[in-house]
Amino acid sequence: MVRNIVITGATGDIAKEIVKSLSKENDHLILVSRSRKALIERYGQLENVTLLTNDELLTNEQSFVVDILINNAGFGIFKEFTELTDGEITEQFVINTLMPIQLTRLLEPKVQLINIASIAGKLPTGKSSIYAASKAALITFSDALRMENPQLIVTTVNTGPVKTKFHKDNGDYLEKVGKNAISASKVADKVVNNLEKRKREINLPWTLSTAAKLRAIFPSLFDFITAKFFNFK
Repeated sequence: MVRNIVITGATGDIAKEIVKSLSKENDHLILVSRSRKALIERYGQLENVTLLTNDELLTNEQSFVVDILINNAGFGIFKEFTELTDGEITEQFVINTLMPIQLTRLLEPKVQLINIASIAGKLPTGKSSIYAASKAALITFSDALRMENPQLIVTTVNTGPVKTKFHKDNGDYLEKVGKNAISASKVADKVVNNLEKRKREINLPWTLSTAAKLRAIFPSLFDFITAKFFNFK
């Protein structure tokens, strides 16, 4: 059976690895990004794909039923809260929270919704106040939607730092976090392996997943430890 799978943020490194795996299957991939040129450069040679810009997805009436929606687009600016402009605050919430919510309502996936959130939504650090808040909102939306619509599989993917160009403006951040940084292919493998499975959350890596669980029990202690020893941004 051919599945119609929409992937946003399709020119990103995680999406690239997801597409690499799914292109071997008998699926119709609808790949969405801001730049048509970038989509064509990356995926123009693939068969059974539809390439759409964000605007085209929002304005065109799709002629297909969406089986699986993977909200993968994400954006972060890591500075002290007082240094962020109103525009930078708004942009992070639009891309990380409002767009996934609006696309979920517009496309109405029939089988599964996968929201690529962040472990930051559970384990915030300094200089990530707005990014973490936008991802926490996405996680909470996913949790509530799961209760409202039990027939729909709703999965959140909460990763720690991923070795992608997402952190290209963050200096030596990936080097500082060391083994807690994971590869895009590892995230993609987890996503693909859990398609159509009733998986509530995928949390990576296990070290940060465990830390997030402990923070829920000892919030003050973990806020102190995180601020003192893990402020790498």
